[in-house]
Amino acid sequence: AKQVAYAANPRAASLRTGKTMQAAVLMPVSVAAGNEWNGVEFTEILSGIARALEGSPYQLSVHIVRDAEDGHATANRIVTQGLADGMIFSGILERDPRIAFLLAQDFPFVTLGRTADPKGYAHVDIDSGWVAAEATRRLIDGGHRRIALINPDRRYAYAQERIGGFRGAFAAAGLPACDDLIAEGDLTARFGRESAMALCSRGAPPTGFVCVNEPTTLGVLAGLRDCGLSAETDVSVIGYDDLNVSGYFSPPLTTHFQPVEEMGHALGAFLIRRMAGEPPETLVRVFRPKLIARRPDRLAAA
Repeated sequence: AKQVAYAANPRAASLRTGKTMQAAVLMPVSVAAGNEWNGVEFTEILSGIARALEGSPYQLSVHIVRDAEDGHATANRIVTQGLADGMIFSGILERDPRIAFLLAQDFPFVTLGRTADPKGYAHVDIDSGWVAAEATRRLIDGGHRRIALINPDRRYAYAQERIGGFRGAFAAAGLPACDDLIAEGDLTARFGRESAMALCSRGAPPTGFVCVNEPTTLGVLAGLRDCGLSAETDVSVIGYDDLNVSGYFSPPLTTHFQPVEEMGHALGAFLIRRMAGEPPETLVRVFRPKLIARRPDRLAAA
């Protein structure tokens, strides 16, 4: 076989083993109006997953999903129609029906994200509560008391974690949390801009912002500019992701670096091990992002 450059036929292997040799990834696609930029994280995640699958018999198959309901329907179809041997998905809800369904079907899967009680399934995640607390604490230590949290829709599990971390930082400092400055929505630049404009038009506007990703951070900068304010002299803004973008903002901003490609690789490696029968309890990894401090983030002098 080696002399005639023989290559294994995945279809033949599928017929022989009863497996599809497909590793499915549910890829969320933004349906925000106006072609709003919502980041490049998932491209990096796919790159990491593909790297993990190299050298394995599995091929990556991407299934586009529009929202949580579409994601559940797609997961159901993959299982019932036998389209893959395992699955990776994100956008984890507080009570995610996909997790309950796949556990009931004994179907191998790994999630990017976790519910409040993440037992019995493999997952990779960022410690969202910790990073929100750290960013908020940095602003509090810099003298800020009116701090805004730009956050995803709270039906997502990590949105609740971020709110908990935000409130926890205030509690640790003996201060009341700024619940009135929590903005929730899609993760686009438009949402960040609209949120900043709305919050800064209040009688007691925020002096600091904790953002959920780079697109919302970019939007907040635009919203501040629209209000005649600057992140250089008037308001402190802490971003998130640091996917080689925040350093190019004007001014360059403090962020927390999220190792997205490494997380993708962990997802792919865990799925291979899960499809081989390894118990899910051993396939858990939670990352803590690294602070990239580009500004002092102190309260501007009155």
